[in-house]
Amino acid sequence: MKKCKYAALLATAIYAQYSFAAIDELTILQHTQEAKKTTIAKHANTHVNLSRQFTIETTQGPVITQTVSHPNADYIKLHFSQVNLNGDAKLVVRSEDNSERYEYSSNNMDAATIDSLNGDDGVHSFSSMSVSNDSVIIEYYPDPKNSKQQHQFGVIDSYFYGTESANININEQNKPAPLSTCGINERKDVQCWANSNPTEFDRSRPVARLVIGGRSLCTGWRVGSDNKLFTNNHCIETASELASTEVWFNYQNKSCNGTTRETIVKVTGKEFFKTDYTLDYTLFSVNDFANIEQFGYLGLDVRNAQQSERIYIPQHGSGNPKELSIESDQDTNGLCQVNAPSTNGRGSNTDIGYYCDTIGGSSGSPVVAASSNRVIALHHLGGCYNKGAKISKIWPQVATYFNNTVPVGDNDGTTPLPPTARFEYNCEQLQCNFDATSSSSAGTINSYSWNFGDNQTDTGATVVHNFVSEGDYDVSVTVQDSNNNTNTLTQTISVSNGSPTEVELTKGQALTGQSAALNQETIYYIDVPANSTNISIDITGGSGDADLYVKKSTVPSTNNYDCRPFRNGNTESCNISQGEGRFYIMLKAYNSYQNVTILANYENSAPPTDNDTRVLTSRAYGFPDFWQRYSYVVPAGATTVNIKTLGGEGNTNLYVRADAAVTKTQYDCLSNNKDNNESCILEVSSGQTLQIGLLGVTNYDWVKLVATAK
Repeated sequence: MKKCKYAALLATAIYAQYSFAAIDELTILQHTQEAKKTTIAKHANTHVNLSRQFTIETTQGPVITQTVSHPNADYIKLHFSQVNLNGDAKLVVRSEDNSERYEYSSNNMDAATIDSLNGDDGVHSFSSMSVSNDSVIIEYYPDPKNSKQQHQFGVIDSYFYGTESANININEQNKPAPLSTCGINERKDVQCWANSNPTEFDRSRPVARLVIGGRSLCTGWRVGSDNKLFTNNHCIETASELASTEVWFNYQNKSCNGTTRETIVKVTGKEFFKTDYTLDYTLFSVNDFANIEQFGYLGLDVRNAQQSERIYIPQHGSGNPKELSIESDQDTNGLCQVNAPSTNGRGSNTDIGYYCDTIGGSSGSPVVAASSNRVIALHHLGGCYNKGAKISKIWPQVATYFNNTVPVGDNDGTTPLPPTARFEYNCEQLQCNFDATSSSSAGTINSYSWNFGDNQTDTGATVVHNFVSEGDYDVSVTVQDSNNNTNTLTQTISVSNGSPTEVELTKGQALTGQSAALNQETIYYIDVPANSTNISIDITGGSGDADLYVKKSTVPSTNNYDCRPFRNGNTESCNISQGEGRFYIMLKAYNSYQNVTILANYENSAPPTDNDTRVLTSRAYGFPDFWQRYSYVVPAGATTVNIKTLGGEGNTNLYVRADAAVTKTQYDCLSNNKDNNESCILEVSSGQTLQIGLLGVTNYDWVKLVATAK
């Protein structure tokens, strides 16, 4: 059956940007994450009665006792139905040695989780807190006043059991896991860093493992001193999902690579404050908050990340006992750092990028800036770059939950950190525009004082200065914040009295030998004719560091561009789909560079004939509830497009949406037949980008995805 939300259907753009042909793709999907929870536990049906025939006499009166076991399980989470907790009745679920013990009564259900999809009401049907053992003791204490005529008090009808050793294959040391582990896996037990990196070790304390719905895994962490935690939207999307969530603090080994665990403290989700799909965050609270206060809390670093600044990530990758990523074999200094201060995530320029190792289950982890030991991003996507949503984007949406005061960590101390001065500039001949709005502070920046190195000064966040003569000048800005702390940044800039030359590029012809001094800007352009697609601008080779900027119709600047790759070195690329027009390219010398090659290219395409068909992929694959996403740009002259899936094994549903991300609830067309022969016919216009999502109903493979334009 096909469902369409609008009579005139449009379609949209899709996220998949990478292809990996030479690896086991199904393994990648199952053991890495792209906005997907990791699953660890399995479900088992049972039927265990809480009835009087299982009564024993104790000093506390008659107790109905049962045991549920599952060989080699690392934890068991029971589901109850038809439970009678009226009056003074009490249910206890505990480990055999009583080290874990959870009690349930009519006035205390904090340790219960509720899955509304299973019809739980939280009173008569619910799940108990998991017990980290392969055997669970159940004790039911009937109400002595009101239960004398009753023989049946409830049923254990199913349980989840977690076998964490199943994750061993995706966690083997020194074996690369594509998409999230960049190079060799360098995630290590937190205890392995306790002596060498005590600060990073300490800042991992507020990080917790999430067990969602009994089986899915993510990471969460306390933020600020109050009862508030962060994780990803794709981990906990709704209040009902939060109600089914356990939060495990102190789930870590006692020694480096050991097998003995610390004492785990488990609580359940409580209040669902705020969530956002694009920034992929959820803010929530927990029950029994006093039990977890001992683990401290993290603060937020509400600023723009800087290229190459050091970071680290405490996490529960694969649901493992807590780990830390501090080192990176992909970075020249061997330490995790910001490799892309601004890059696309679920939205445009919403994320930072880094090679710091993560894996499925790391979703929701804090990306901590080493300079402040506060969280600068919320990890959520793999891809090498791995990506985290910017806290500077998230904070404005959640500030009111913190009384508009940026939270600090429990070990940040009482003395506010000094502000950080930053500025960008853009010069045309002797006139330069200076912008210090990217400066940041734990408070509020109150003043900006400029010294231009020519005996001239000015004030303000943005200023324009005219130099009298060309040359090199040491320009500085000093910022002062509301805490009366100051910080100064000085940069050497070069100005010239000559007019910048615009160099024309020819389609497909490389221009070699490009060189420039520090901060020098060189402008190029190419004219792209109508009906052109796959416009690309690439720089390669040479030494030093050239930054690539591209903008249609006007010359780009450092803060006004259509594309900027944010890469180290001289290998950068911009791929553009804006079509006909003049495209300006700027190379700015982040460091002086020599012998760089620049190449501009595009493809000419004619308007489509009827039934112009393109294969978007010949092998789509996945498993239940996993998204695969693709993009399709409508060719010139097309008025309708038919998006189809064909053949293969298993079953997947087809979603299409216009001009926004496609989700289970937000789409323009859904085709959900009981096989893989799905179809969405859409009314479109030339140049539109269709966003297509395949969502697995069962495991599926070798499904063909085709777009036919008319």
